[in-house]
Amino acid sequence: MDGKINKNKKIYNALDLFCGAGGFSIGMKQSGINVVASIEFNPQIAETYKYNNPQTHLIVDDIRYIKASKDDVDITMPSHEHDFGDIKQLFDKKGLSCDIIFGGPPCQGFSMAGRRIRAKARFLEDERNYLFKEFIRMVKYLKPKVFIIENVPGILNYNDGAVKKEIYETFKDLGYDVHAEVLCAADYGVPQMRNRAIFIGNNIGLRSTNLFPLATHNKDTYVSVMDAISDLPPLNAGEGVEDIPYPTDVILTEYQKKLRNPDGLIYNHVSSQHKPETIELLKMINEGQTMKDLPEKYRTKSVHSGAYGRMEGNSPAYTLTTRLNTPSVGRITHPKQHRTITPREAARIQSFPDSYKFLGDITSLGMQIGNAVPPFLAEAIGKHILKTLDSFNKNIGN
Repeated sequence: MDGKINKNKKIYNALDLFCGAGGFSIGMKQSGINVVASIEFNPQIAETYKYNNPQTHLIVDDIRYIKASKDDVDITMPSHEHDFGDIKQLFDKKGLSCDIIFGGPPCQGFSMAGRRIRAKARFLEDERNYLFKEFIRMVKYLKPKVFIIENVPGILNYNDGAVKKEIYETFKDLGYDVHAEVLCAADYGVPQMRNRAIFIGNNIGLRSTNLFPLATHNKDTYVSVMDAISDLPPLNAGEGVEDIPYPTDVILTEYQKKLRNPDGLIYNHVSSQHKPETIELLKMINEGQTMKDLPEKYRTKSVHSGAYGRMEGNSPAYTLTTRLNTPSVGRITHPKQHRTITPREAARIQSFPDSYKFLGDITSLGMQIGNAVPPFLAEAIGKHILKTLDSFNKNIGN
């Protein structure tokens, strides 16, 4: 994980929209991209981003209030004064261009499929998808060379592909060639079978299909859950402290070596307290099993298919949920220990470095970590985009 920027190459400057706790940002930084500014609406989540990314200008506000540039006439809510003026002005004051915009705009418009399909409503006209429109607005006025959007895989097939087509056409009208693929985080060294739709667009004449990174891992070389977390101190439910030194008598995996904190401290390794009956239930569930594998008298009426699921130590995890302290919501029980995983174990499974400290209560921490773009996935995308841009610039003599 080399975050150093090669001074012999052109530096690309970026804006992170809907930055959350900063998974996308840290991966982009690790790839060599300079993340100049970011926007986050939730003040509590913004505290984590601010703490870990002091060099990035963090704007804590509703994106609808933030003008992209002085020419921005599509702002959907009356802009209020910011000390930086507008986003373009913020970059201009630093003598920088906004080369890349990335982010994962939340979309609520997939939950009512029947109504949407019957109504044949356009995706971008659905008021629940207004944040996607805000991303488009920023691209329209800031005109980055490249943009990257992360979203749920269902966006590509939704409404028989009509949503994907609409997104392509909207960006094409702004001068961008766009391509989208589903990428699995495990294919890029993340110990998690997390599938995400990634849109990449550019306006400099490249085929955007060429901006997607090739997989670095396969099912024979995937990083497993225990590859990620086996060196962390064992805990019983309800145990742990916020700052704890590493154990000294463990053999480290390559993955653990990459993520370890040079300061020698582990943050956020605190286990949630569980009821005695919950712990007794977890003791009966083996690795890779869920509540469905128990005798019927022990099963509860959970709606989650992976309820009380124990992770399989020798495989990547399933996609993490945002509720890390609730065994009934999915496969978030430690492979060996009778408890749900800690925020630090979840952060390891997402590929956050141990130096990244999450601030807030357990509910907020679950959202921050569970909703994040895995840094290793973001880094792979960023590195390949930089490599492709550098090659392109050499060919055209820039």
